[in-house]
Amino acid sequence: MTAEGSKDEKETDVQEETCPEESKPRMLSVQTMSSRDLLGERGLLRIEHDGEFYTLRVTRNRRLILTK
Repeated sequence: MTAEGSKDEKETDVQEETCPEESKPRMLSVQTMSSRDLLGERGLLRIEHDGEFYTLRVTRNRRLILTK
């Protein structure tokens, strides 16, 4: 699986909040991935961010939880 070639990947327009200096909100294009593609069969993903490690997993109730 690659982040570039997944069939479930989409780009979604998301409205960003306005800053005090701006009069209109900006639309951003955000990459969207299926949680199944991201977490794999085990429902678990280890993420490194700024030298820290986090675990994203699916709970028994099919919810996502991110822990350090």
